[in-house]
Amino acid sequence: MTHTPHHPSLRDWAMLLVLTLLWGSAYAFIKHAVISFSPSALILVRIGGAAILLTGWTYARGHRLPPLNDRRWLWFGALGLFGNTAPFFLISWGQQTIDSSLTGILIATMPLTTIALAHVFVPGERMNARRLAGFLIGFGGVVILLGPVALQGLGGSGLLAQIGILCAAICYGINAVLARLLPDTPPSLSGAGMLIMGALLCLPFGLWDLTRMPAAPVSAWLSVFWLAIGPTALASVLLMQIARTAGPSFLATVNYLTPVAAVATGLLIGETLGWNALLALVIILAGVWIARKKAVPPPV
Repeated sequence: MTHTPHHPSLRDWAMLLVLTLLWGSAYAFIKHAVISFSPSALILVRIGGAAILLTGWTYARGHRLPPLNDRRWLWFGALGLFGNTAPFFLISWGQQTIDSSLTGILIATMPLTTIALAHVFVPGERMNARRLAGFLIGFGGVVILLGPVALQGLGGSGLLAQIGILCAAICYGINAVLARLLPDTPPSLSGAGMLIMGALLCLPFGLWDLTRMPAAPVSAWLSVFWLAIGPTALASVLLMQIARTAGPSFLATVNYLTPVAAVATGLLIGETLGWNALLALVIILAGVWIARKKAVPPPV
């Protein structure tokens, strides 16, 4: 399949906004769920439930999974590993010992990984000074938004958890590039294949923990079910579509916008908005604008 450069359309921006809202709400639900679920049990229910939902919806739309000898299953396996199983486990494990603010800052390094990988592997996604500057400005905005004091938690007793979160960010960067390079496949079908393989990868450990854990409260189960439906099943379709039409570097901007959605969610439940959040929003949006601004061709 030939991949040509594509400038994001209004539809791409709308899908990115929905994806931002879905992922922006996920960290709070994860933080609540890991009180009752081990990371392995959590991701099995989350990914397995999402795989069932999305596969059923895909078949209802008339699509069929490819035969097992189709090479796309190798792609689905890689996407499931780097887009679901590995980062979901690492984030759930890390959030047992570090707070959501530091997690958000560490995950926000993902766009820098993405543009470096896309520069090498994706035609039309060349790194340049403008794009790099935009992403660095956006990262600075995330640090201001989540609070520079969160950086005081770097190192120390939570170092291994922080390394785990950084590895999750790298996994997401790899996944964004793989999704762009995937042979031509409908987004719902590729999302279902990715989730099926992701569920199979976490099945042995997740099933072991799930059958041995104490009974979880209803609120914890509801949190996991929402994680399966919204931030996993629906988000997988949007991720595949955005990567396919607008490219991995555009998709990577979601990691700067997601903390904004998380703060907005806090407003809805009565939290106050400080000056740092308003300043950070301006900086993040400026960084995204600079990174996505079309280069002006030199005069002939």
